[in-house]
Amino acid sequence: MAEPQRWLPLESNPDSFNRWSASLGLETSPEHGGYTFQDCFGLDPDCLSWVKQPVKAVLMLFPVTDAYEKMRKDQDAQVEEDGVEGVEDVIYFKQTSQFLAATLSLPRSLYAACPRRCPDPRVQPAVANACGTFALLHTLANADVPLKEGPLTELFARCKDKTPLERAQLLSASDELASVHEETAQTGQTATPALEDEVDLHFVTFVDHNGYLIELDGRRNSPINHGKIEKGLLEDTVEVVKRIIELTQSIQFNLVTLSPATEDD
Repeated sequence: MAEPQRWLPLESNPDSFNRWSASLGLETSPEHGGYTFQDCFGLDPDCLSWVKQPVKAVLMLFPVTDAYEKMRKDQDAQVEEDGVEGVEDVIYFKQTSQFLAATLSLPRSLYAACPRRCPDPRVQPAVANACGTFALLHTLANADVPLKEGPLTELFARCKDKTPLERAQLLSASDELASVHEETAQTGQTATPALEDEVDLHFVTFVDHNGYLIELDGRRNSPINHGKIEKGLLEDTVEVVKRIIELTQSIQFNLVTLSPATEDD
C-alpha cells in the first residue's frame, strides 16, 4: 500500500483560507461573483450586521471539552440508530485513520488543531493537523460558490458517487492537491507551537443545503441536520454556536464566514 500524503496544517485565519482556496480554484474576484473567507467578530446583532451577505458557509473553531465530547457521542449514537434526513447528496469526507496518520511526524498546530480525543487511539498523536483542511473541503464542496476548473472540481466530481471513506482515500491520493496545500500552508504568519503544547481545538463547518442547516465534521459518523433554516444561515448557525459555547463553558472560539468578495478584501 502506498504511503499516504503528509499535509502541513493551515493557519486558522481568513488570509490563509483564502490563499489555500484561491490556489485550488475558488473564484475570489468580486467582478466575477467571487467569495472570500472573512472574520465574524461577534455574535450580537450589531456584529452580525457587518457580515457581508449572502453568507454561503460558517466555520467555527472551538475548544473540545469532556461535556462536548459526551454530547457528540450521544448525538452520533442517535444518528446511528435513526439516520439523518436531507443529507443524501451532501459531499462529506470522513477523517480516516489512514489520512490522520499522514500527519504523524508533523508538529501539533494551534491554528488547525484537531482534538486529541480521537475515537481511534492509534492515531491520537496524529490528529493535530487535519481538521482545518477538512473544514475547507466541506465548505467548498457544499457551499454553492463558483470554482474554477482544477484539482478541487476534479476531486468533487469524483466524490459524488463515493462513500465518505472512499472520498478521504481520493483526497489522500491527490498529489496535485497536496502540493498546492503544502505551498500555501508554508506561507502562514504564525509560528508553529511546540510538539508538547496541549491544544484541544476543532473546526466544524455549517452550510445551507436545500434550506436545511447542515453541520459537517469529519469526526462524525455523518453530517448533522439542525433543521430548516428560519432566519438565515449565519443567524441560525449562531444559535448552534451559542449552545456549543454554553456547553464548553469557554469563550475561546472563532467564526469565519464565506461571504461575497469586495474590493476591500
